Amino acid sequence: MYDLIDNDADEVTLASDWNFKFKDAMVHKAPYTRKWLMYMDAYMGDYFKNAALPDYKSDLVSNYIFSVVETIRPIMLDNNPKFLSMPRQPEGMKFANDQQEAFMYEWDREDMSAKLYKELVNTLVLGTSVWFIPWDSDEKQIKGIPVNIYNIFPDPLATSFDDAEYIIYASYRNVNKLKKMFPTKAKKLTGGQINYTELVQDNSRNARIDNQVLVLEVWTRDYDTYEEVSEKEKTVKLKYPHGRVITLCPELGTVLSDKANPYNDGEFPFEMIKDYDLPGKFWGEGEVAQLLSPQKYLNQMNNAILDNAKSTANMPWIIDKNSGVKIGGITARPGLVIRKNPGSEVKRDQPPSMPNYVINAVETYKADIEQISGVYSSLKGENSTGVYTAQGILALKESGQVRIRLKVKLMEDSLGKIAMKWNSRMKQFWKEDRWIMITRQDGSYDMKNFTKNVLKYDYDTKVSSGSTMPVNRGAMLDLMIRLAQTQMPDGQPLVDREAVVEYLPEEIKGALLRRMGDKQQIVEQQLQEMQQALEQLGQQLQQFAKQDQQDDKATLSTLDQLTSAIESINAKIIQLQEEYDTMQQEKKKMEETEKIKTMSYNQGYTDSEKLYDPSQQSNPMMGQEKTQVGGLDSLPDDLLKGINGMNDEEFKLLMSQNPQLMDLIK
Repeated sequence: MYDLIDNDADEVTLASDWNFKFKDAMVHKAPYTRKWLMYMDAYMGDYFKNAALPDYKSDLVSNYIFSVVETIRPIMLDNNPKFLSMPRQPEGMKFANDQQEAFMYEWDREDMSAKLYKELVNTLVLGTSVWFIPWDSDEKQIKGIPVNIYNIFPDPLATSFDDAEYIIYASYRNVNKLKKMFPTKAKKLTGGQINYTELVQDNSRNARIDNQVLVLEVWTRDYDTYEEVSEKEKTVKLKYPHGRVITLCPELGTVLSDKANPYNDGEFPFEMIKDYDLPGKFWGEGEVAQLLSPQKYLNQMNNAILDNAKSTANMPWIIDKNSGVKIGGITARPGLVIRKNPGSEVKRDQPPSMPNYVINAVETYKADIEQISGVYSSLKGENSTGVYTAQGILALKESGQVRIRLKVKLMEDSLGKIAMKWNSRMKQFWKEDRWIMITRQDGSYDMKNFTKNVLKYDYDTKVSSGSTMPVNRGAMLDLMIRLAQTQMPDGQPLVDREAVVEYLPEEIKGALLRRMGDKQQIVEQQLQEMQQALEQLGQQLQQFAKQDQQDDKATLSTLDQLTSAIESINAKIIQLQEEYDTMQQEKKKMEETEKIKTMSYNQGYTDSEKLYDPSQQSNPMMGQEKTQVGGLDSLPDDLLKGINGMNDEEFKLLMSQNPQLMDLIK
């Protein structure tokens, strides 16, 4: 923390500067303050009352503004808002439900629904309600505090909290409380009267209370810098990168504290809900601003009619002086008998009729109020001419909620921003695990441990659109029953029974859901028992499988041995087959050789006989035949070819057996 207050002079200067800015913001806000006081009086009915009227004048106030506001308010919060947490990182998806449950726990713990319903009066009447979301370091809790808009003074150029340079919260506090909170400044604190009456919570403009001190809590963006010198370089940094918070007493020139914004998000801890969000305007507009004028003249017309009725219901009497009727002898008693002297006159004037335009003006102003506010008779459940069916009445009510839906949309967007600030506080200050209470669907409660690991991720929180709007449970229940009776192609109903139970009356919904839950628990228990039995059976099957695997291993070992033996036998058979084929080839080759040998021998023997037979030598044809056949020393050509095809061993064998062939071959 960097403190700019070095001495009393600097303290007075700082207090004076912010006092000037406070006065400037107050002047800029003054027109709104005057209108707000008038709007709130109109809502309460005090604005239309005139204490200076004489007794005989009527002062009736038919406050349609109050009726409009109180018709809209329950519709906007018929249901609690449903918050949705959406993680910004994929890793946070598994924690989104935990984050959502934690925020709903915080919402219920702070009783925000009741506070929101109460603050809707300011939203609808004044146009704006403001919320303060701080961290209470004493209670170690996040707070949701509604702030009186009379006490908020924004930067005059701001259009929202996001673009404001500063926000001042001004209030009166008892001097004794301030001395306890800031004991070092106790000597400088003195109490006095309230000068700005609009700053007190009850808005009492006649309050004169002593021992009060005006305190300004200033949340501002600060651009003061300082130089940080390191070994390598000199850098300029902001003294208050997240902003600055100054608490001071402007009328006393005393600064109570000056510190950095304690919140890491760097935003002002304020958020607002608007009724009508006007472009370029910081403050919203409410219902009363447009309804005030017709309401005022409607009251005047009603009082005129009432005065006319009172006067015409008791018209004056005209009595002659000599009528004999005593003064005070005529009263408004029914059946009064008046005795008068003969020749005198006692009569009563006939009252003039009320002009038709007066009655028409009243109806016109009523219609104007409906048109301006968007709250029609059908929205209140009144019958409309020509519409008699239930569906038709529901359609009229829904169409009458169009303007209200816009208000709900703005409110839900603002609630989402409040939730974002709330989540920022949780992420910054929840450093330990916490036990949170969750609400089940059947309305029962349970405790859940919320771990700090959930808050490591960033979440965007939004409100489900239209979740706060009313729902016609009777019509929805009928629809859900019909949908539950409609079967899909797979045989399942279009909606389950939980969807039907959701629209039952609250007094039986919880009990029915609990009974359904008990039955579901019994079914789940039975399923668990069956699952355990299946697991046991699975374990037994695994044991059997293991035994079978062992037996299979033994069998496989035997089969492997048999397979190896068969493969060895097959190899031997193949080897024997190859040897047999080789032997057959050799045998065939030998047979062919023997055949050649035999043929050669026989042919050689025959030729020898022819050569050495004398009987055949005288025949000249023989010699001629021998020469012709012998081609090579008288041997035939085919025989010579056979001898040429022999190998050395075969040729040697042939010559050893037939030596006579040697001469013929030569």
